[in-house]
This record gives sequence, structure tokens and C-alpha cells, in this order.
Amino acid sequence: MLARRNRVGMTARVAASAAVDRWRSRRVPEFAEPVSMVAAGRHVAPAEYQRWLAPLGQNNGRHRKVWEWCFILQALEARNLLRSGARAIGFGVGTEPLVAALAARGVAVLATDQAPEQAGGWGTTGQHATAVDSLRRPDLCDDRLFSDLVSFRPIDMRSLPDDLGGFDIVWSSCCFEHLGSPELGFDFVMASMNAARPGGVVVHTTELDCGSGWNRVLETGSVAGGDYACFYRRSDLRRLVRRLRAAGHTVHCNYKVGRRHPLERQVDEKPYTHDPHLRLRVEDRVVTSFGLTVVKGSATPT
Repeated sequence: MLARRNRVGMTARVAASAAVDRWRSRRVPEFAEPVSMVAAGRHVAPAEYQRWLAPLGQNNGRHRKVWEWCFILQALEARNLLRSGARAIGFGVGTEPLVAALAARGVAVLATDQAPEQAGGWGTTGQHATAVDSLRRPDLCDDRLFSDLVSFRPIDMRSLPDDLGGFDIVWSSCCFEHLGSPELGFDFVMASMNAARPGGVVVHTTELDCGSGWNRVLETGSVAGGDYACFYRRSDLRRLVRRLRAAGHTVHCNYKVGRRHPLERQVDEKPYTHDPHLRLRVEDRVVTSFGLTVVKGSATPT
């Protein structure tokens, strides 16, 4: 009887949270709001965004990949986790500057990426990490501090080891859409929650189809070729958020896709210029990035 009441109560809380999301999604959020959100043109100019460019070694804030890194740092700072003593694990880190940026703030980082033999096309494009040295950024983090705080481990995101746990911070940047299917990506997100301590913060960014959602999920490339990618619709992300909430985790979302800002009307076409690159065209779709922030629940509901 108690288990049934708990399930009914959780279902009601999930439904109530979804209603709040719908209300919140009537407008484009400010970048500094502590919610999961879609990359938007209005985010790029404010000081809350611009201040992250130098710690990341970036000068083009009008790029969706840079937006993702800034979003992750902003989400962590909002929860007081960019501090000495915090422990972080990053999945599929490639050569991204987040590892050095976190270490520069005293965060101990376990950086992970797939083993070289599994990297496929990523291993030939300079986007794959194989050891700590490939992640060093002396311009962002003192080498001695980096050596003290950063370690590396090859990990397959499709099969996370059981010995990961207790991290204050868990993150990935535009990775889980490459795992082989939309559902495999969502399974990774759910599994990554096990790496966080209760109350820890999990931040993932991914590809978002800006369309209405009536079309099928766009999937490109292939697993065999090492270049698979899927582009989630907002309806897909809502389904993932329901799973997270049903598991007892806290997620606040704004799914509004901005369409009026000049950077949202400038769609980068192949061959990409990468400035601006907040919106780009992939086949017949316009896509951007979505940032997901989850606080791990203290217990999994029965």
C-alpha cells in the first residue's frame, strides 16, 4: 500500500512539474536562469555569458558549441560547484577546454573518452582524447595544478562501469546523441545519474531539432562509420525528463525555441562558416543545442 501511494504521489509530482515547464516555456529564458534550456540569440551578449569565454579560451561566443560549454559552467556556478574540493567526471570529453577550466578552479576531474579502437571517425578529427596530456591547456590552467587534479580513464558511454559514484559534478557536452540510437542516448543519461552523489549536479548538452516535432527523429551517419548522430525533438526531451523525474531527480525546464533574434534567423549552411553558428542546417532541419541540468535525488522511489 505504501509503495502504491509513493508511486501515485510521484506521478502527481511529475505531472505538476510538467505543467510548470509549460508555463515557463512561454518565453525565452535568460542565460543565467537555473533551468534546462535551448540555446538562444539573446544569451550571447549579456555579461553572464561573456565572462565565460576567456576561462574557456574562446573568442567566438556566437557558436553553439561554445554556448554549451558556457551553459555547463553557468549551471555549475549557480549551484556553488566551481570550487576547490569538488569532484567531477566528464564523459566523451574529446579535447574540450572544460577539463582545464574546471581544474583551474580547483575541481578534481576524472576525464573520460572511448577507447581509441572504438573512436571511429572521431579519432581522425582531433576531437578524441586518449590521455591526460591531450587535455592540457597551459593557457587556461597551470600545468602543475592540472597534473594534481586531472586524471583520465577510457570509458564506453554505452556500458558505464559499476565503480563510478560519489561525484559532485557529472557532465557531457554534445555526446549522447552519438551513441547509436535516440534511446541509447537516453539510457546513458539515466545511467550517468549513478555517478553523482545525492544532491550532485548532472549537466548534459545535446543536439536539438528546432522544428515543431511532427517529423521523425533525424538520424545521420552510421555506428559502423563512427559518425552517427541523432537530433532530438522537444517531445523526445520531455520524455527523457519524465523518466528522470519518475526516478526521483529534480529537473526544471524551459523548452522555448527563440525565432526572433538575428542570431536565430542566421542559419549556418554547409560548408559551415562557424560564425555565427548558433543555428545550422542539417539536411532539411534547422538544429541548435539544448542544455539539460539535473539534481540527483536523495533516494530512488519504489
